[in-house]
Amino acid sequence: MAIVSEFVTSKLVTQLNYGMVNGKELIKKKSYPGVREAATIETIHAVGMAIASLQQPAMEAVFRVSDVSIFDDGL
Repeated sequence: MAIVSEFVTSKLVTQLNYGMVNGKELIKKKSYPGVREAATIETIHAVGMAIASLQQPAMEAVFRVSDVSIFDDGL
């Protein structure tokens, strides 16, 4: 029996810093679903940077979040 994995979904997530609000640093994340399995990290980073250039708060990080199904193939 082999354990295998299968790609399910992937999304790009940007982490934004809104600065200090009521004495605390306000960090928010925004997600953009529909990232293809074959997308390279360079492409994902470039898209994240392009999105950041259109937004007011400073972007701190770009993430790729993927869901992968792991199962026993029964063989």
